[in-house]
Amino acid sequence: MEISTLATFSSTAHAEYLSLSYRPDLRTVVLRWLRDTTFPEIQLGHQAALYLARHHAATHWFIDVRRRLLVEHAHFSWVVDDFLPQASGLLPNSLRIAYFMSPNRQRIIDSQPELQATFSRSQSLSQPYRMQAFFDEAAALQWLLNA
Repeated sequence: MEISTLATFSSTAHAEYLSLSYRPDLRTVVLRWLRDTTFPEIQLGHQAALYLARHHAATHWFIDVRRRLLVEHAHFSWVVDDFLPQASGLLPNSLRIAYFMSPNRQRIIDSQPELQATFSRSQSLSQPYRMQAFFDEAAALQWLLNA
């Protein structure tokens, strides 16, 4: 899915699997995944987030994946290696992502070498974005606010 050709997204198109909002008080786009998702849903949800972020010139994103129990390498790799680098280039400043997850998700990532490598890449300083993982929502939001 090419991200440079953005369409207007209906707020109900992804309501079944994603809660998406902009918090003006935090200048943050909030993505809360509500269930496990298909690859097209992940792509559409991230596209919708980018559309919202561009509309508000928001470069802070809070992504809550606690309700997504499955960790698919192909999906995670697309977000880390394809979508986020391209999205970063379409925003006015450096993109910062607080990745809010469960300890169980971290255990799954740690148990699979290819997921572990992708997770490490997502937090590499060589990326055009900054991502940090959190188990605590308050700490995640504080990290975004201190940017």
